[in-house]
Amino acid sequence: MPHVVKYALSYLFAQSEFGLLCPVNMTDSTARILARFGGKELRGRYLPRLTTTVREDLWQGTQWMTEKTGGSDVGALTTTARRDADGTWRLWGDKWFASNANADLALTLARPEGAPAGTRGLGLFLVPKHLPDGTKNAWTINRLKDKLGSRSMATGEVTYAGAVAYVVGDVGRGFAQMMEMVNGSRLSNAMRAAGIMRRSLLEAVFHARGRAAFGSALFDKPLMRWTLLEMLLDAEAAASVVLNAAVMFDAWDAGAADAGRLLRIVTPVAKGWITARARAVAGEAMNVRGGNGYVEEWVNARLLRDAYLGAIWEGSTSVVALDVQRAILKEGALVPFAAFLGARLDGVRERHAKPVADVVRAALAEVERRAAAWTDVSQDARELQARPVAETLYHILAVALLLEEGHALRAQRQDHHKLLVAALYARRWLVPAPLGTPAFSARALESLERLVDWRPIGPDALAAEAPVRD
Repeated sequence: MPHVVKYALSYLFAQSEFGLLCPVNMTDSTARILARFGGKELRGRYLPRLTTTVREDLWQGTQWMTEKTGGSDVGALTTTARRDADGTWRLWGDKWFASNANADLALTLARPEGAPAGTRGLGLFLVPKHLPDGTKNAWTINRLKDKLGSRSMATGEVTYAGAVAYVVGDVGRGFAQMMEMVNGSRLSNAMRAAGIMRRSLLEAVFHARGRAAFGSALFDKPLMRWTLLEMLLDAEAAASVVLNAAVMFDAWDAGAADAGRLLRIVTPVAKGWITARARAVAGEAMNVRGGNGYVEEWVNARLLRDAYLGAIWEGSTSVVALDVQRAILKEGALVPFAAFLGARLDGVRERHAKPVADVVRAALAEVERRAAAWTDVSQDARELQARPVAETLYHILAVALLLEEGHALRAQRQDHHKLLVAALYARRWLVPAPLGTPAFSARALESLERLVDWRPIGPDALAAEAPVRD
């Protein structure tokens, strides 16, 4: 199944249930890593179990890396791999956050005895719950975590006590191979967070339209429209970025030039901002519903709890921002990123959308200028720029994609919906308004109802909102 189809379906599912998508995505990632790096015997034995459409035959997969030493500093892990005289690998150690704890197959990192310290010494191993003869493998779930959110998916603490394990790929390249899974998992996190944004927006709009206060519906009050418009812009931008990143994954699988380097920067950029912003959007939705939003009978409390996981899992916001910086410095990922943006901006033909494209070009030029100077500053000074640069890259990517989609929508049915969203999003995040000046005009707030209901938007609305950057 193409990534874009898979992520579109998951985006819809995530709007109802966040936690259960974790086992689905982790099983998919396990199959992908095994198919890409596993030996013929391992693939033949386990891939059919991970990919079958017969529910009774399906096995679930998972990936366990985090230990008591932490999740980000993977090279500090202490789980050891020892090889018996007959060639069998056995694992000894603990995993501190074992998501989908009862999975049938776990991909895990361990350090073979005698291997060097750090990530370069790690091997990637496949650990089955049951051995081929049906006996239980030597690992135990010590307890399940009492988590803030994602309660529909069990997370445990696991101990390997001589568990039989199978090497996946090159035993000396375990971390690099696992990182391919992490990139897919980061995009899955972003997709689920985008789903939370969308559900939060829908809950807020539904409540605001049905709730009256001081003689009129909440939806008709200016500050409420401001709040809902900001939520809508974030939700639409997130969906656009996630689905376009899924298209990039398909291009990478097909061997497209520079697709891998492009994904290398787009994935952490998307994961970092979308998962962090989902917390704010879910919180605003709770705020819109008022006291009822704080009560478990409504969905808002669960949405907010679940939103916090995405920003932590597979790298916190600062960790992925530093990863963006590494991708720029060590892999030259800003070059294909700029080319990708340029191709979309060059396609802008709508007269009132061209100022939006100019804003994106100016912001990209500023990022390129800063990145070019990173080699001349201290590491501390460089790291302090990681988050603002990663966030700016997200915003310019989102606007460029919305512009491209907006031109397609206008060509199909003369609807300026996406072009208006692009202009308003650029005005919100790339052209900060002076203190005390509203970011959105009264006309933009009047367009909210059409934007929410996907009723056609005319060119005049776009003309009134095109931003100008000094």
